[in-house]
Amino acid sequence: MKKHLVILVILFAFTALMPTHAEVPLRIGVVLSIGGLNDESFNDAAYKGIMQLRQDEKCIVEVVEPGNLSGIEPALRYFCERKMDLVCAVGIFANDAVRKVASDYPASNFLLIDSVVTVPNVLSILFDEEQGSFYAGAFAALLTKTDTIGFLGGMDSPIIATFERGFKNGIKFVNPEIKVTSRYIGSTPEAFDMADKARILGISMASEGADIIYHASGKSGIGLIEASRRNNYYVIGVDSDQSRTAPGKVPASMVKRIDNALIKAVQILRRKSFEGGIWTLGIKDKGIELAVSRFNRDLITPEIETKIKEIENFLIHRGQ
Repeated sequence: MKKHLVILVILFAFTALMPTHAEVPLRIGVVLSIGGLNDESFNDAAYKGIMQLRQDEKCIVEVVEPGNLSGIEPALRYFCERKMDLVCAVGIFANDAVRKVASDYPASNFLLIDSVVTVPNVLSILFDEEQGSFYAGAFAALLTKTDTIGFLGGMDSPIIATFERGFKNGIKFVNPEIKVTSRYIGSTPEAFDMADKARILGISMASEGADIIYHASGKSGIGLIEASRRNNYYVIGVDSDQSRTAPGKVPASMVKRIDNALIKAVQILRRKSFEGGIWTLGIKDKGIELAVSRFNRDLITPEIETKIKEIENFLIHRGQ
């Protein structure tokens, strides 16, 4: 069923008691990726960043959940017609809509998170997911007891293949003898919202001996994580800290710090120095981190903790 456009208006730090000399709040419109909120992944990570703007940057933000691909372009145009100070789109499926709308509204400032559009008024911010996935792979290699590890991708596509490549390279860096088994949920965007199929594929990989599975599958990953409660495997989460989804079953998550990216963009906008271009944020830039779960501290021996820190330093200073 086609979802209706949902608009959530969040008023930030804006009261009648605000001093008259206070800075005028920036008005920001955000179009989330398909799948919407409560994906416990990329959209929720973006929403965390939006909430951070409330605390640190005193902004007025409107958020649209497009529901499907066809909803992205009209949402962007809606914000442009409202003359928002910044129009932000989240995720790889917004490319075409951002390219078209940004060209039609050259006076508007656009921010595209996790994808690239080369239009002069668009700032594209990428996260070094290959580096982050390398880190996740090295971590998994340090924890596995079966020497078999799984990877679950959402849509079979070049961007998700980057996650898989980085993950496999990280495993190989620690132990080239470990077996890696990979599965993809599908070949269309809907593959990021198919939790039931992710659950089935997770159980299948576990039956082949995988005791740790890393996923890059968006909202589908909820199914993988939920199934881990009743099956003998751990999950490494992605995009946001997913450890609360199944406490004790998600020892770490490869987190994209979308909050930091949003704040950086808003700060340059406030300085009136906003311009188009491409940023890539990695571990060194505080754009990527491996969030180790507080629920699994018993798995992290002093030796493993030391090796994790060594790998992080390696990635910061030498790259992967």
